[in-house]
Amino acid sequence: MSSLFIKIFLWFWLATIMIMASTIVLMSVIEPHRPFREDSRLVRRLSREGQMAVDILERNGSGALKEFIFRERQRRGRTLALFNNRGESVTGTTEPPEAAALADRVLKSGDTEYHTLEKSILLARPLYGSAGQSYAIVKEMPRRPRMSPVWRYLNPRFLSLRLLVIFIIASVFCYWLAWYLTSPVRKLRRATQQLASGDLKTRVVPELGTRKDELTDLGKDFDIMAERIESLMASQGRLLRDISHELRSPLTRLNVALELARRTSDTETLNSLDHIEQETERMNSLIGQLRTLTLLESGAEHIESVSIDLSSLVKEVYDDAVFEAKSRNLSVKADLGNDVLITGSRDLFRRAVENVVRNEIRYTPEGSEVEMSLKRQELGGKDCAFIKVRDHGAGVPKESLANLFSPFYRVAESRDRQSGGMGIGLAITYHAVKMHGGEVRASNAPDGGLSVEIRLPIL
Repeated sequence: MSSLFIKIFLWFWLATIMIMASTIVLMSVIEPHRPFREDSRLVRRLSREGQMAVDILERNGSGALKEFIFRERQRRGRTLALFNNRGESVTGTTEPPEAAALADRVLKSGDTEYHTLEKSILLARPLYGSAGQSYAIVKEMPRRPRMSPVWRYLNPRFLSLRLLVIFIIASVFCYWLAWYLTSPVRKLRRATQQLASGDLKTRVVPELGTRKDELTDLGKDFDIMAERIESLMASQGRLLRDISHELRSPLTRLNVALELARRTSDTETLNSLDHIEQETERMNSLIGQLRTLTLLESGAEHIESVSIDLSSLVKEVYDDAVFEAKSRNLSVKADLGNDVLITGSRDLFRRAVENVVRNEIRYTPEGSEVEMSLKRQELGGKDCAFIKVRDHGAGVPKESLANLFSPFYRVAESRDRQSGGMGIGLAITYHAVKMHGGEVRASNAPDGGLSVEIRLPIL
């Protein structure tokens, strides 16, 4: 039960149920005791017996009625009497004064009445003959112990309906209250996910409306944090952009100076100048990668909306990889499958795939093999292209896989420095694939080596 929504819902639901139960008990205590109701079983039985007595009186006379009442008294040992509209016993017998008084009261009120004796209860009910004459039937019944107020309330015929209504009202109210209280948490969570995915303009306070509570304060703190992160990232982008721009001019002048120096240099000096030129080319390449990464991260890089034959593009990268792998005694194996079309920037995506392949060639042992594959598969009801590049090296530590596509991240400093890696190529791949609506993931193969998979939506 880790969900805050579930916890709040259950606690408020339980509290409401307890309040309802307390209300039931309180109402039961203060409710007046009414031992007989118009639709109770005893009243219905008395009505049937009284109507039978009236029918006997009208059909067979008072003698037959007297015999009927005598049998009833003998069988049950209780008083049973029928009174006319003047409050007199129809059979002419002398009845207890309490019974006569109760009959008179019933004839006047027209309702069911009762009178409590020491060990029994007299119950009376009005009746009417076929010609409209008024009668009152009075019957003595055993006095039952009074039920507790709680039992009386819980025992009615409509108890189940009452409890169902209470349950529904409590559940709806608690659900709404829990949803209202946790709504800012859900919005804050969505904003956090958007911020983590790279949307630095995400803000949560505008979505909270006019709320003024602790969760709104938390949302304000989140917006302040998001603004500072956006500012820092923007400053970093400007710094990289300015550095790449400012270094271009010195490198250009350095290349001009190298060309002038070559004209007046001897053979030994030319070798040194060639080495200097090689280093300047590496620095120029690094500056170009920095500029590309900065544009991709800022979203300023323009993506051409053209159709790309992915099979042909990967084949070009494969041909270049075969040529480059020969210098390290490596082989490159490719399974390119059928023609696959995507939409986007051909140059940008070629660079993305090329960076992955070169990274695998760079770090796989000499004499081993790099594998490339392009497949078309259905995922979630949509056709996708899967590009997989895998080497047979030592792989990457598990804790480093999540940072492999971060700018300037290098798994082994000394190895990358020797191989010329700067930790930018895979970062460019990540942003280029993301801009094309795809995903890129890295994992260690079960039998060794690093495997990088790129997934892209197909036209």
